[in-house]
Amino acid sequence: MKSIVRLADVARHAGVSIPTVSRILNGVQTVAPELRERVMKSVEELGYQPNRMAKSLREQRTGILAHLTAGLNANFHATLARGVQDAAFDLGYTMILGSSHHLENGQSQLTYAKLFDSYRVDGMVVVPSSTPDPYLETLSSRIPIIEVDRTVGEYSRHAVLLNNAEVMGEAVRHLISLGHRNIALLYGIELVSTEVERYQGFMRAMKEGGVPVDPRFLISDDFTEEGGHRAFQRLVGSGLPVTAVVVTTNEMLAGVVGAARQLGVRIPEDISLIGMDDERWVRMMSPALTVMAQTPYEMGYEACRLLIQCVEGQPGNTPWLHRIPGQLVVRESTAPPRLSG
Repeated sequence: MKSIVRLADVARHAGVSIPTVSRILNGVQTVAPELRERVMKSVEELGYQPNRMAKSLREQRTGILAHLTAGLNANFHATLARGVQDAAFDLGYTMILGSSHHLENGQSQLTYAKLFDSYRVDGMVVVPSSTPDPYLETLSSRIPIIEVDRTVGEYSRHAVLLNNAEVMGEAVRHLISLGHRNIALLYGIELVSTEVERYQGFMRAMKEGGVPVDPRFLISDDFTEEGGHRAFQRLVGSGLPVTAVVVTTNEMLAGVVGAARQLGVRIPEDISLIGMDDERWVRMMSPALTVMAQTPYEMGYEACRLLIQCVEGQPGNTPWLHRIPGQLVVRESTAPPRLSG
């Protein structure tokens, strides 16, 4: 059985003191280059591996981060999680992942949060459920927690979010520029920041464009494919003279497309359509769909990078909000409204 190589063995092999080896392995720069080279050569020849557990005890940090996500079955959250994981790896941390197929169940979030706490993680990146979690509030007083993609309630923790209201404003202004005035909004019922901010962005852009909002054109449902299907059926079934529809989630957008086909509604000849997220399927549609695009990988990477800054002592405990810009990608699903008669 191969014996464990200790710090003292490296020091003896390199002909230096144990503190010198420790300083070099911890990245201290005030060491002569020839000593550093000699020590690193000994580390390689002996196959020395640092005792991470002992290091964790000394520094009161485990080097482990956690990501609590809304489920990897949605491509958006899978891509976001990859960004979180890559940032952790690039910056020398280990990432553990908790995924629920239905994170809106607060009990699921609580279970994972307690599990991560038991591992003594140094910090967490969380896509929160739709209801505030008292346990996470307590936990955030001990370790940094960054919310990503959305928040619940007030911005009480650090957060990395899409510039939701601004990209929604781009979508509305695009439709108004085409001549639309009867514009409907289909949005999710959950009180998470994404839905609230996109709703507010829609209302503000309509007002700034001088277009009155008919409350009957504002239809909410579950932000799922089924919810989008139901919302579009209700809108078309009402007989209202809608000429354009904006949908706030990619899942609802899929339901809207399915309902339009079922009802024989032509896009964009009968109704112009703008959705959320530049997924591959929206580009493969005929017509290809105009969407409000966001960058989940960059969002996840940035959230984890900022989390590590917090873990390592920056930028303090005062909650901050970091916005990631979105972009309207115009394709074939939007056109000027058809003239009546």
